[in-house]
Amino acid sequence: MFKATRSSVLILLTFVFTASYSQNRTIDSLKTILGHKISDTTRINTIIAAMDHSVTWSPPHVALYKQLQPIFTKGLKLPNLHAKTKQKYLYAAGVYYYNTAKKETMDRDDNAPLHFDEAIKFFKASKDYKTMTEAIVGKGSYFQTIADWPNTFKCYFAALKYFESIHSEFGISDVNMEIGTACLAQQDWEKGILYLKKALTYFEVPDADLSIGDRHDKSVILNNIGVAYTRLKNYAEAHKNFLRAYGYIKQNHDPKAESIVLVQLANATNDLGNFAEAQEYVKQSLALCEEDASRMAVYGSAARIYYRNKNYDKAAEFGEICYTLSKKLKNKGSMTGMSTLLSKIYRESGQYEKALAMYETSVALKDSTKLEASKNELAQQQLKYDFEKKELQQKIIQEKKVAAIQLDAEKKSFLETSKNKLARQQLRYNFERKAFQQKLMQGKKVSVIKLDAQKKNAAKNNWLIALSGLLLLLLLGGFFYYRNNKQKQSIAVLEKNQIKQKLLITQMNPHFIFNSIENIRSLIYDHQNDAAVNYLGKFSTLTRQILENSNENYIALNEEVDMIENYLTIQQLLYHNKFNFKVFVEETIDTESIFLPPMLTQPFIENAIKHGLSNTTENGKIDIRFYLKEAKLFFEVIDNGKGFDSGKTISNHKSLAMTITKERLVGYTKNQDFVVQTDNITDQSEKIVGAKVLFEIPYIYEN
Repeated sequence: MFKATRSSVLILLTFVFTASYSQNRTIDSLKTILGHKISDTTRINTIIAAMDHSVTWSPPHVALYKQLQPIFTKGLKLPNLHAKTKQKYLYAAGVYYYNTAKKETMDRDDNAPLHFDEAIKFFKASKDYKTMTEAIVGKGSYFQTIADWPNTFKCYFAALKYFESIHSEFGISDVNMEIGTACLAQQDWEKGILYLKKALTYFEVPDADLSIGDRHDKSVILNNIGVAYTRLKNYAEAHKNFLRAYGYIKQNHDPKAESIVLVQLANATNDLGNFAEAQEYVKQSLALCEEDASRMAVYGSAARIYYRNKNYDKAAEFGEICYTLSKKLKNKGSMTGMSTLLSKIYRESGQYEKALAMYETSVALKDSTKLEASKNELAQQQLKYDFEKKELQQKIIQEKKVAAIQLDAEKKSFLETSKNKLARQQLRYNFERKAFQQKLMQGKKVSVIKLDAQKKNAAKNNWLIALSGLLLLLLLGGFFYYRNNKQKQSIAVLEKNQIKQKLLITQMNPHFIFNSIENIRSLIYDHQNDAAVNYLGKFSTLTRQILENSNENYIALNEEVDMIENYLTIQQLLYHNKFNFKVFVEETIDTESIFLPPMLTQPFIENAIKHGLSNTTENGKIDIRFYLKEAKLFFEVIDNGKGFDSGKTISNHKSLAMTITKERLVGYTKNQDFVVQTDNITDQSEKIVGAKVLFEIPYIYEN
């Protein structure tokens, strides 16, 4: 039997515990056997035995399973194979593809599912259903690494059902461990603890009876339970489980695994208020790290510990290192968590620009909708699993009852036969004596038979009608169920889009608000009270317009123009009147009858001021124009600034607000190829004297 490694991961730590034990002498002796001339089936047995004694995914282990491919490829082509020999070749093929897929899972290779399917196919053909189920678990582990939760739980619950049917305690524990870990990855902490504790029952034996692999698995489970208790803020239980996990893994002399548990123990110790002891655990963990993934986890934990103790300099230092390693490893989960933490660190230490940059990064990385959908998928799989399990139990009970009834009937029949043997002899005699009379009654019997046949035909017709009606009901029910689901999905998509639009149009730059208030306050300090009151009124009006329009999907064009003018007036104040502006609306446009989505133009106007006029100190110009062309409404903004850099478009320096606006325009127009036209304005000598941005605005005409 080959070594089936578990795929369970620690939440927020995206690497797998590796076993550090090996039997070098055994491997050397097995390699010596492989060097001699032996049969292919013996060679297969020898290779698999050597794999069981090698460190998983070490170069010798990989080299061993790769030797299987030419053996089973040649063997399965041989004619007239004996059944047992063919079964051995099929099993070897399954082992090869299973190990290939597991290695690809570690490397995040997209070919892993295909090779898991090959392994499942060959194990099934070799009638090794238990190992086939382990391959199904491995396939679920791959889907878990890419956060494909529907396929993850589909694989896990299929495996759980099989292991329960054969009463495999280890298999049940293994799958419960995988399900619990997946729950933690979805932040469903309580359900994660439930499944992990189910997995832990298999290992509740005297410590002396635990193998190295058992200690490794038990440490993983305890560590993950500790993580869940930490997220539930039950720090005492978390510390207790981390401490137990460290006690088991330390016996295995596995630096990587030991480092992971020390990180969690440091966090739990700090949560209990012992900062000095937590620092010591961090130092021990960092000393054991041998690759970037481990260092990323340790630096991330160190950043959190220093942040909670308000040592912002150290927290920022370790956090930046962790974030850099996360980007290098393309670990999106760690990048999201660390960017959020760094935003808090910089904000609380007064570094507002860095805080805003990190906050925007964390917003872009989050995907809460997908997370919620995956939780629902787990609940559905659980309900389906419970239902099928109950149905199977009821079927078994019913079959037992039927068997008992049949047995009782056979016993009674036997006793009755024995008691009435004499009577049966008498009946036989009477039958022979009355043979003549029975011939006379034959005509009546024929009539009775015909009547019975008619009754049977009628019963068949009744059954046919009933089944046809049932089939019709099922088809109608399926049709209405499908239509109802489609309607619900359409409503859900519409509501989601409406919510998204409302979220998108509530974006307001905090620097703009802060700077506006600061400039108004400066006017007050300079005793320019009339100007201060004027600008404060416009700022108040603009703020009220934005808040009111955030609840509307469409507003009138005259309201949008009014909001733009207020916005530009305040921007003039912020930029010390270095530019003038004009807003033109074509005379043929009825501004009260044309409705358009609010705040679509603001990001492009802001870009023209901020970037287009960045080199201008006076006499800047911003011209804004709304016009109709072929029944389409167009927006145009022109500045007399430096223009766009050669070979670049506006997307090279656009703000988050502009990105959001482009998403809104694509959402309104349903056109994924929507383009914002950007051009430089040149004079007769081809010198750039400004820039122009033009795009179509979706609108509604209300007469």
